[in-house]
Amino acid sequence: MSLVSRTRTRWPLWLRGVGLLLCLSGARCEPGPADALLPTGELAMLPIEWNETPLGSAKVVAVAEHDDDIALFGDTGVALWSSGSSQGKDSSVRAWRSSAVVPALGFPGRWLLGVDEEGKVYRLRIVAAQTLSLEDVSARYKLAGKKVLEVVSLGGAQVGFALDGRLAISDGVTLREYELSVRGLVGGSGQAAGLWEDQVVLFDSKTESLTKLDLPGVTHVAFDGQNQLWAATREALFQLQDGVFRLVHRVDGEEAVRGLSLSSSGLWVLFAQTVGLVRDGQLLLAPIPSGVTMSAQESLRLLGSPSGDAWLLGDSQVLRVGEQSGGGQDFVLWRKNMQPVFERLCQSCHLPSGSAHLDLSTHSIWARYRNVLGQRVVEGMPTPMPPVGTGTLTADERAQVAAWVSRR
Repeated sequence: MSLVSRTRTRWPLWLRGVGLLLCLSGARCEPGPADALLPTGELAMLPIEWNETPLGSAKVVAVAEHDDDIALFGDTGVALWSSGSSQGKDSSVRAWRSSAVVPALGFPGRWLLGVDEEGKVYRLRIVAAQTLSLEDVSARYKLAGKKVLEVVSLGGAQVGFALDGRLAISDGVTLREYELSVRGLVGGSGQAAGLWEDQVVLFDSKTESLTKLDLPGVTHVAFDGQNQLWAATREALFQLQDGVFRLVHRVDGEEAVRGLSLSSSGLWVLFAQTVGLVRDGQLLLAPIPSGVTMSAQESLRLLGSPSGDAWLLGDSQVLRVGEQSGGGQDFVLWRKNMQPVFERLCQSCHLPSGSAHLDLSTHSIWARYRNVLGQRVVEGMPTPMPPVGTGTLTADERAQVAAWVSRR
């Protein structure tokens, strides 16, 4: 029995606040040919030891990551880690809805944003004595007095906010609002997508055009790494192709699709009993880790990580999983093998205020200069590092550095 709808929807939608007519197009949802279904394979997945300090029993609602910083928003507040080490916690807000990493307003760099249950937008900041705190930035986005439900990065300078019955798009200077109800908001390359009843809503901020796609029973949407839109019902996965949702995977047996989220390694899918990763035209599958309790499985949620890993969030459990070759495992190996080398031989010159004027104190910077470090430390070209007279690597350390720099 087909799970797709051939209903075509056309009706006008008016922009409020800008006075323009949105272009609304309908679309069908069709099964693809048999050979279009995703072939399946095995996923070699392992837990990622990303933090040095225990989390406690908080229920985590949202995660925001940028480079070495990871913020967890939960019912005991928001906590921040950098390179695996705790940077503190702020418990002034204990009910959160959503989070995102977005361009900082008026400054270089990125902000880690959270939306609380009351609809206010906060950014994380480190203040005097390296204390973590929250700053209400609702007014800076021209959202004061408005209830924000979700926040998402659309790429570039654009940030999307789901309000009650409206979609707001900020470019850091102006805020445009559209009369549009949406939930489960996702973004990428200037587009926003979400759900409304049995429809997928796709909005292009560049052309201010809207497409509504009928898909009965739709539960999740996500963009993949090529900015193609995917959708899921409990029984199937679909990919948007030429304006039509094509069926690409049917769920068998007692399985059910329970989550869909983008990471840098592919599109992660949470099923009732397995975790999947869509990559290179294949669906790779692994069992849900044994560390997830049966009670947590009932409420388990999935979030993709920019590292390529995935977060599995239960009522009182937070588990990060990834592949052996993934960014999370790369960090684990850096912290285990490279950080001791840095502390013994490099930090005298390569701290943020060091004489070398090149900070090498974090994993993300080592990853950025991976090839250069291989040349300077392993090959000693054009000049060796560490410099002559400042210490030397042991044979084991040199082998570990060589292994780490050759991972990518």
